[in-house]
Amino acid sequence: MVLTQDGYDGDNVSVYTEHGSFHYVYNREAGELSGFPRVKDQACELITSEGTLLLTCETGTVSIDP
Repeated sequence: MVLTQDGYDGDNVSVYTEHGSFHYVYNREAGELSGFPRVKDQACELITSEGTLLLTCETGTVSIDP
């Protein structure tokens, strides 16, 4: 999984999931994690729950369908 967050005001967070060995595809927006503090500055954890990935950070949780 790859997360991107815009470098200006952090209002856009996008999630990309693995597609094959060397490619990633857009999965969803993660507005729950936008703004400050930035995702890279938070203690985030990625766990699996019932076939879904859960990305839990200090500011929120995002459900990701792999």
